[in-house]
This record gives sequence, C-alpha cells and structure tokens, in this order.
Amino acid sequence: MFEVFIVAKWLLVFAALAVVGAPLAAVVFRQFPRRGAAFAIPAALLPTVLLVFWLGQATFGSLTVFASLAVVVLASGLAVYRGVEPDWRGVAGSYVVFALGFLFLTTFRAYNAGITPVGGEQFLHFGLVKSLLRASALPPEDFWFAGEPLRYYYGTQMQVAMMAMLTDTPARYAFNLGIPAFYAMLVVAAYGLVGTVTSLRDRSYRLGGTFGVFFVAVAGALTTFVRLVFGALPIDLAVEYGQPAFGFIASRFFMGDDGIDTMDGAMRAAIGEMGHLEPWGWWFTRYVVPGTLQEFPLYSFIKSDLHGHALANGYILVAAALALAYYLTPAEHRLRRLGLVYGGIGLIAGVFGFMNTWSLPSAVGLAWLAMAAADAHPATLLPGELGERLHYDPGPTGDAPLARRLGAEIWRVVLAGVFAALVGVLGVALASPFLVFGNVPTNDGIGFLPPRTGLAPFLVIYGGIMALFAGFVVYRSWPEVKGLPSWASLAGAVGLLAIGAVLVHVVDFAVFAVVGPIILGMWWLVRTDRVGFEAVLVVAGVGLLLSFEVIHARVAPYSLPRWNTTLKVAVQGWTLAAAGAGGITALVLSEAWDVLASESPTDSDSPESAPTDDAGPHTHADTTTATDGGSRTRSTLATLGVAVLAIAVVLTSTPFVALAFADEVKAPYDDGAPATIDGVGTHERWKASQMDAIHWLDDREGRPVIVEPVDTPVPDDPEGIYVEYDWITPAATLTGLPTVLGWDHQVNYRGGEAYLHRMEQVDDIYTGTWANATSALREHDVQYIYVGPRANELYGGDIRQFHHHDGISVAFENDQVTIYEVNHDELAGTDDEWPAEGSARWNGTDANATVAV
Repeated sequence: MFEVFIVAKWLLVFAALAVVGAPLAAVVFRQFPRRGAAFAIPAALLPTVLLVFWLGQATFGSLTVFASLAVVVLASGLAVYRGVEPDWRGVAGSYVVFALGFLFLTTFRAYNAGITPVGGEQFLHFGLVKSLLRASALPPEDFWFAGEPLRYYYGTQMQVAMMAMLTDTPARYAFNLGIPAFYAMLVVAAYGLVGTVTSLRDRSYRLGGTFGVFFVAVAGALTTFVRLVFGALPIDLAVEYGQPAFGFIASRFFMGDDGIDTMDGAMRAAIGEMGHLEPWGWWFTRYVVPGTLQEFPLYSFIKSDLHGHALANGYILVAAALALAYYLTPAEHRLRRLGLVYGGIGLIAGVFGFMNTWSLPSAVGLAWLAMAAADAHPATLLPGELGERLHYDPGPTGDAPLARRLGAEIWRVVLAGVFAALVGVLGVALASPFLVFGNVPTNDGIGFLPPRTGLAPFLVIYGGIMALFAGFVVYRSWPEVKGLPSWASLAGAVGLLAIGAVLVHVVDFAVFAVVGPIILGMWWLVRTDRVGFEAVLVVAGVGLLLSFEVIHARVAPYSLPRWNTTLKVAVQGWTLAAAGAGGITALVLSEAWDVLASESPTDSDSPESAPTDDAGPHTHADTTTATDGGSRTRSTLATLGVAVLAIAVVLTSTPFVALAFADEVKAPYDDGAPATIDGVGTHERWKASQMDAIHWLDDREGRPVIVEPVDTPVPDDPEGIYVEYDWITPAATLTGLPTVLGWDHQVNYRGGEAYLHRMEQVDDIYTGTWANATSALREHDVQYIYVGPRANELYGGDIRQFHHHDGISVAFENDQVTIYEVNHDELAGTDDEWPAEGSARWNGTDANATVAV
C-alpha cells in the first residue's frame, strides 16, 4: 500500500506540472490542434531543469528545485494573465496518455525492480542519484573518484533527484519511477507530435498519435522476427543463410562457450537459443552489426539504466515539435520563428549539453531541417536588406532552369545549416558550466569513415521501416513518375541501379544505396508539398542512422571505434524515424479506409486527395483527375498495397515487446517474488549483512570519504575499457558517498594512468606499508574503511589488521562487515609505530580493538 501511495504521489505531481506547463505549451504551439496540450509536462520541466542546473552551480537541493519551479509557475501565470487559453480538455486527454505510459512501465519495473550491478550501468546511475541527493552544489563530487568533480553528463540523474525532492521519495523508489516517467514523456510526446502531423493533413489526431506511440515506444526492430523465422527453418539452412542475423552474437557470446570452437558450432548454438520462443532473451537483440550496439527505445527502457541517450528521446520529440512549429510559421512572423529555433530548440540543446551531449547535434539537425524545409526562406530570419540579399530566388518554378532551381535549393540548405549551427553554439553556452568550464570525460575528438555496416545486417534491424519508407516514396511519387516520358523513366532506373552498384561493390557503402534514395526522395516530396512533416521526421531519423557510417566519436573502446557512437546515436535515429513511420502508417491506412468505404474506386489518379493544411502555409496539391477506370484501379491497388505493407511492418515489429514482457514478468512471478518498485529490496534479501553496513553508512551526514577494495581487471591497454559488472564498491554506489576509487569507468573519464595510481593507493591501504597507507588515507581524507567479503576474498590473509593502529577504531561490525573510522588527528604515520608483536593490542585483546572479519 505504501508503494501505491508513492506512485499516486508521482502521478499527482506530474498532473500539477501539466497544469503549469499547459499555458506555456499553448504559447509555443499555438498553431497546433489542441494547442500543444501533449507537450504541457515537458514545457514545465525543461525550463525548470535548466534553471536548476544553473542555480545549482552555487547551491543545490530542495530549495533550488522549488525556487526554479516557482519561476516557471510565475511565467505560466503571466501567460494566463495575458489571455492565453490552453485546451484543457486536450491537456486532460494527453495526461491520460502520459499516465498510461507511466503505469505501463511501472508495472514492468515492479517485476524487475532490483538495481543490479550485472550487465548494465544501473549501479553507476543509482550512485549518481544518491550522490546528487547529497550534493550541496553542482557538479557533485564523483562518488567513484573522491575529491574530484564528476566527469559525466548528469542531467538525467539530476532530474530523477529533482522528482525525488518534489515528491519526497527515497532514491530506492525514485530510481524505478524515474524510468517510467521518462518513458511516459516519450509516449505523450510521440502521441502529440504524430497526432499533430496527421491532424494537419485532415486525418485523425488519435489514429496518428496511437501509431506514433506504437512505432516510437512499443515497436521493436525487425531483428526478433527475422531470427524467429530462421529458427523455424532446417538448422543447416539457417546456418548457411543466417549469418547477418546471428553472426555477431555467435562470435561474441557463443564462440568458446561450452567447448564450442568453430563458427559453425557457434551459429548452431546461437540459432538454437535466439531463434525459438522458449530460450529467447531480449538482451541479445541489439547485437546484430559487428562492432556496434544498436538499440531502439523500448529495448533501452527494458534495460532500465538511467542512460541519457535512452531517456532523452522524449525531449528529442519535443525538439521535433518545435521544428514543426517553425515549419508551419509564415515568413512574416520572423521574431516568432527566431524564438522557436533559438528560444525553444536552443533551450533543449542546452539541456542536452549536460543530460546527453550526444543529443545536442540532433537538436541542431532538427533546427537545420526545419529551416531548410519550411516555406519561409532561411534568409528571412535576418532583417531588412541583409535578408533580401541572401535570399536567392531562381524565379518562377515552372520557368527557371533546373540548374538554377538546384542551386537555389542547395543555397537554402547551406544557409539553414549556418543558422542551425548557432543553435549548437547556444546549446553549448547554456550547458557551459559542464561542457566548457566543467569536467568532461577524456576523448580524442572526431573520427571519419569508420568500418561500415553490411547491407544484410542493416536490413535485419531496419528492413521493416525502410521498406515502409521506400514504399511511401514510390507511392507519393508515382503520379509524377508516370507523367515522365518512357525514356526518362528508363534512364532514371538505370542510373539508380548503376549508382547503387558502385556504392555496394566499389566504395563499400551499401547502406547508402538503400537509405540515400529514401532521404533524397522524402526531401523532394516535402519540398514540393507532396507530403508533410512526416517526411522531415524520416529524413532526420534515417540521416542519423546514416551518420555513424561516416563519422564517429573517438572514445573507448578504441578497438571498436563505433561501439559508443552507435549506442548513443542509433536510438535517436529510431525515435525520429519511428515517429515518421507512425505518421505514414496513419495516413496510408486512412486513405485505404476511404477507398474501401467508398462505393466506387477513388476519383483521383493521385494516391492522396490533397487535404489542405489549415494551420500553416503548406498545402499538398497533387490532385490529377483520373481519365479512365484503369488508372483509378491502379491507384486503388497502390493505396491498398502500401496499406498492406504498413500493416506488415506493424506485425513484424510486435514480437519483441510481446516476448520481452512475457520473459521478464514471468521469471520473477515463477520465483514467487512480490511485485515492488523498491530497487534495493532484493539486496536486502540476499545480502542482508552487507546492506545493514551500507545503511549505516547511508545514515552518515554530509559526504564523508570511504574506501573499498577495487578488484576490477584492467586491460593491457589502460586507455581501453574493461568493465566487470559485479558487486564492486557497493557501499559508495548505494549511498552516494565518495570512495577513493570505484568502477573502471574512470579509465574512460580520467585516463588509465590516474585510475591505476588510485588502484595502487587502495591496495596500499589494505595491504601495503603503513607509511603508504597513511599517506593515501590523508591524501583523500578517508573517514571510513569498509572491510567486507570482497576485501577478504581479494586480500585474504594479507589484509591489514586495522585495529592495531592508532587513529583507527571500529565504527560498525556484524558477521560479514567491519567499518573502521579514521581519526586523522591520532593517525600514526610510520611502520615503526606498529604495536609490539605479542602485545595485547597485537593479539586483538585490547578493549578498544576488534579483529576485522
């Protein structure tokens, strides 16, 4: 009952945020149906988060959070005072969508609540939340590298800490409610964005919103469906042709396992496990393209880290909504367009700077596409004569030579890119306490032309939505293509095949052979008003999926150059492309329904009957009257054909969510474990003695420094990465107290040399000379020494008898853990100050001495 009360409290706070944000959303999204009601919660949260970040540089805590929110409340009240009227019915409906998404993932987390150190970074992120809740200013001290500020973008964890403060929720529950909160924001943003896109084209808002939610927040990659199909084939056939679907997981996870020493054996094992319903596991879904990790939103939320690259995607869709608002704004409203780009998308770019820096370029890209795609020329953002001089006009479209029209289009795109770059500059400035003046992880800059993706593995992941996009381009382009002379159509087809052959066989860029025509086709359609903003979303998403074929961040692991880049970028690409897929599916199914509902075939030779966009300058006039029944029949068949394709993509995207939830909910249910949102409860169940010690530490005031043993292996190359996901440094992680050294993520943040130096100091404290030990204790101002099962396993009989030394006393003790308190005023400093062998203190019989367990 207590946990139900906590969940209700979070829902109540988000309802209040929706009320606060509704007037602000109505101001920003005034052209939208429902006046942007779906974006009410992020409209309240985003400025609050930025204010907390800036004020937190001086002082951080509950007062900072409530003061920042009060500023946003005042701004919202001012909007109402000035006559802004939100669509409160739309706000209520959107809040229901948010609440359903929140409860959906909360239910899932209730069956998988444990904050586990295994296989992911929940330990890292929970430690960050705890550390932030203890912090008096930002950035917090690094709980895995005592004495130094954090080197990690912490905006996601800061928002969970904010919600914990607003709702007075302990971190053990707030962690598992923060994840559904971000999921719910993704759900409601997808609903509002795609619903708006379809509504602007005279189609159902609810239908568009529903398909937007499905593709963005529920659907999975085609991978699961493809692997199950191969699993149904004879095993020899599956092994022969299943390399694109199973090759990476076979080599990474099955080679060498249980004596398997051949690729054939590894493939058979992989197909046996991942190609059938019963042993299937969701974890392996992101391992398809060698050397990459490619996730989609639902996978990331099931994994349940507080990773910024996973949880920032709801804000990515808010940025896309701002881009849509710009796209709809007429040229004469220059100040409004400036406000949308720099005040809106720029603000989100600033939040991304310290929440998930990998998303900042995506915000810039959305601004770029919006300015390039809108009817208003980018030059009109500048006032007076300067804007006119930069506005290159090729003349009337029908009369201007093709070269002039192409030149004008290229100039529009280039100029939009220049203006969009300023969004990036603004974002960096807003996040400058972290990005410029703070401590960012070490990196080696940007690399180009990394190992590229094979076409077959790419299609195993994205083949479904790419087929939908290709079919949509053909469907919308067909009336224009059909009007071309036969020789022109043939020449175009031959040219495309020749270019594709060169890309595949000569320059090893097969993925571009598929996505390039989709991007170019969608852009042509949107710039000629044959489609709407759904195409811009597709260009943005597919463009991100193409980006890491060309460019990557040079960060660890250096032996896998695209590893981190694909992990952080692919999920953003899916989010935007999936929003486009939701809009396309809603539109084509609506058109198919019109065809089926009519008493006679469609009266138009065009695939679409040209709805008018009443909310902005764009119209979609592609009406060509059919001249005979044959063309009407062909148009009907085309409409139904692309609708069937959309349904097929929906069906093949569904197996992942069905299997993943059945698998994750069934296992704890079979074990008889109760449903809970308590992330620490499972540790109390299995590691009770250690948790008693950790809770004792958690009750200490302030941020006393502790030391725990570190036994994570370090590779021969200290600049590489080797993460052993295990019960390592649990005291620092579960309390947020800084420890001398924690997990080897610090290799990536600070370099291998700094990490190895501290590792030696930790070893000195537990087993080295007393002079070295006291030097390390003093350098890091250690107040508590944690001696538990890990220390005894690691050091064995060599572990120091701390109670023999002046200045060290037992502060806590149970059957598995002893915690020593260090009094630096009494701390001895040389080996000569050890007690005499055989004395009472040496034997542990001194009244103030206790032998460590």
